Amino acid sequence: MATPKPQIRSLFATPVCVHFLPVAQEANAALRPLIIDKMQTDGANSTRGQGWRSANDLDGWGGAQIQTLFRVLRELADGASATRGGARVNLDWKITASATVRAKGEYLELRARPGAVWSGVYFVDDGYQKSDDENLGGEVELGDPRGPLPAMVAPNLAFRIPGGLTAGQSETIRPQTGMIILHPSWLPRGERLYEGEGQRIAIEFDLLAPVNGQP
Repeated sequence: MATPKPQIRSLFATPVCVHFLPVAQEANAALRPLIIDKMQTDGANSTRGQGWRSANDLDGWGGAQIQTLFRVLRELADGASATRGGARVNLDWKITASATVRAKGEYLELRARPGAVWSGVYFVDDGYQKSDDENLGGEVELGDPRGPLPAMVAPNLAFRIPGGLTAGQSETIRPQTGMIILHPSWLPRGERLYEGEGQRIAIEFDLLAPVNGQP
């Protein structure tokens, strides 16, 4: 009798959705000047080294294109969510969103977003100006929710499974104009130091479920 192969299961999965807004070109053409005008009107409203950020009121001044983005975000959240029994959901997600503008030498501190279910970022303009130069930095960074523990126990070892080599460290995604990144809100997210010459314009958002998660 042949010896059975060991079964390796990847438990406690952390879903991260990467998608592109289908009408990104049209939406970005409208959103970019709105966001720049808002930044210039509001004046200084930034965290040291982390660029300009609007209040969480983008729903009120983002126009029709922001509603299009919100509709896509709700569809993504529904598609990535389920009841504890595995059934699909169709929830009335509440979305709060703010616009951000970062320039060369700025970054976003790695942090989680308490109080929401899903969070993420949409890139109106990645700032790279079509350059593939990896030295421009600015990658979206997703921290291991387990913290440094897996790397502290055995720094030279990792897990031989998909995604296992960064245990205790972080994963990165290079932004692209029109890209949506959606992740659980408890997953720490930031952006590494950005060295591009163009302005990086993005929309950061949180999706809150209805009370008790009911449709």
